[in-house]
Amino acid sequence: MNYNDPLVSVIMGIRYQNEDLATLKRSVFSILGQTYTNFELLICQNNSTLSSHQWLEEISSKDNRVRIIDGNGVDTQTKKLNRCLKEAAGTLIARMDDDDYSYPDRLERQVRFLDQHIGFNFVGCWVKEIDGPKELIRKLPLSPGIHDFRKTLPFVHPALLFRREALYAVDGYSESITQEGCDDYDLLLRMYSRGYYGANLQEVLLNYSVLSSQLNHRPYRFFINEFFTRVVRFRELNLLPRWWLWAIKPLIVGLIPRRLLYYLKH
Repeated sequence: MNYNDPLVSVIMGIRYQNEDLATLKRSVFSILGQTYTNFELLICQNNSTLSSHQWLEEISSKDNRVRIIDGNGVDTQTKKLNRCLKEAAGTLIARMDDDDYSYPDRLERQVRFLDQHIGFNFVGCWVKEIDGPKELIRKLPLSPGIHDFRKTLPFVHPALLFRREALYAVDGYSESITQEGCDDYDLLLRMYSRGYYGANLQEVLLNYSVLSSQLNHRPYRFFINEFFTRVVRFRELNLLPRWWLWAIKPLIVGLIPRRLLYYLKH
């Protein structure tokens, strides 16, 4: 390993409600066990179980790569991630969620890609979607263009590694209530509108948890938020009025039963 060994800051926003810590431990240990070793793991949590809070404090006391970021007063995922960004020391910023699993060479391969491809500002990968006993490989385009954002987001957010300067140039994550539920879509459209582009490694490097049983509980206001976000960002990219049908897509999709929609997509 070389490519100048830049420091990677892995950021996680956590609201862990399960008394069984197996999923959380699997996620954290998948980062701590990376073949790429020059990283720090920043975890901002609040409203989590006492047992998960205690375990995170314990692991941070044993491994100086783990830093627990104060989550007092922070009530949303985007605010937690932005708080991590303010504390991050890395020149590269990686995302991770508490119910996913990063393959051991994920960071190594992504760091190498950004080192060798200076035209890209962030990189993701294919993922294995896990829904209980069901598994499928989600393949994403190598070099998504803006047209790939019409139907859905052509990246998986917790699988991304960003160049720090690109993420900071767009002021990180929006904390506006109008972006709640689609903050990743909003972030990447803002990056594309500023000329910061991403790629996807054509290999599976992350197991991505998708629980169809929870899809029915996604509030309709999230679909309204996505409609609003699409209108604002499509306008910035001079894609309106020709993309109006794609802008209103979330309002229609939100009326379809979530479980049915999941199986139609897969």
